[in-house]
Amino acid sequence: MKKSIFFFFVILSSGMISAQKSSEKPIITKVILMRHAEKVIDGSKDPALTEEGEKRAERLRFLLSDVTIDNVFSSPYVRTKETVSKLATFKNSQIKSYDPKDTQFSEYLLTHEKGKTSVVVGHSNSIPSLVNRLIKKEQYASLSEDVYCKLWIVTFSDTTFVDCSVLNY
Repeated sequence: MKKSIFFFFVILSSGMISAQKSSEKPIITKVILMRHAEKVIDGSKDPALTEEGEKRAERLRFLLSDVTIDNVFSSPYVRTKETVSKLATFKNSQIKSYDPKDTQFSEYLLTHEKGKTSVVVGHSNSIPSLVNRLIKKEQYASLSEDVYCKLWIVTFSDTTFVDCSVLNY
C-alpha cells in the first residue's frame, strides 16, 4: 500500500512538472545574415562601398528599422562594417567583430545570442556557409560576385531550428 501511494505521488508530481514545462514560453532566437553591399573594385584587399552599396546599406537600415536588434556582427573589413553601420547607428548598437573563417561562430550565436535577434554581415562565401552550419544542412552555395541582395532570416525555438527565410533587398 505504501509503495502504491509513493508511486501515485511520483506519477502525479512528474505530470505536474511536465505540465509546467509545456506552459513555459519557448526562447526564440533569430539570426539575420547578409553579404556586404556592393564594393569598389579598386584592386585593394579592403575596399569601401560604392554609391550603390551605400544605397543598399540604407535600404537595409530601413528594412530592419522596426525589428528589435540586440547585436550587430561584422567581419573586420571596411565593406562589411559600412554595410551595417547605418543600421547599428540607428539601433544605437556597437558593431561587434567576428572572424568569418571561424567555424564555431554558429555555435556561439546559438549559445551566447540565445533569445536575441542578431544581424551578421559577411562575404559571398562565408554567409551561405554560416547559414548551412546554423540549419545543419548543406543547402546554400556561395554567392556569385555580382549578388549582393540576399538576406537570410534563421529562426530557432529554444535550440531547435524552425525556419530559414531568404529575402532579396
